[in-house]
Amino acid sequence: MSKDLFKRTKINTSNLPSNLTSKWSPEVLNEGFVPFPKRLLRCLPKLFSGTGGVEKLATVLAIVDFQRGNLSRDPSPEYLAFVAGIAPENFERNLAQLVVEKLVMVEETETGLKISLQGLLNAIEEQTKE
Repeated sequence: MSKDLFKRTKINTSNLPSNLTSKWSPEVLNEGFVPFPKRLLRCLPKLFSGTGGVEKLATVLAIVDFQRGNLSRDPSPEYLAFVAGIAPENFERNLAQLVVEKLVMVEETETGLKISLQGLLNAIEEQTKE
């Protein structure tokens, strides 16, 4: 269903910073990219382990990708599933699990979902204390 509703937009990769294009090819970057903190990298095995861990991470990264300071509407779960490359029912299952784990908080709005990642941010800080 989401393949009919949404399309993957390509970006111009010729103006991307060299520190980015030296890590990833323009072909891999041509749909955009999501910032990935090194502190998250350090605690991935603890926060996203076990069966379904990779899909839960994809769920989180799709949420991060949508977050901006000037949103005119909240994202739908179907759109976030499309961005994550997973089935909508899997996205919703992952999101529910992340809520149970207190890594995210979700509020349904008229236009979609308002999602806070504050729990995840707190967990990353806790897991990577010096």
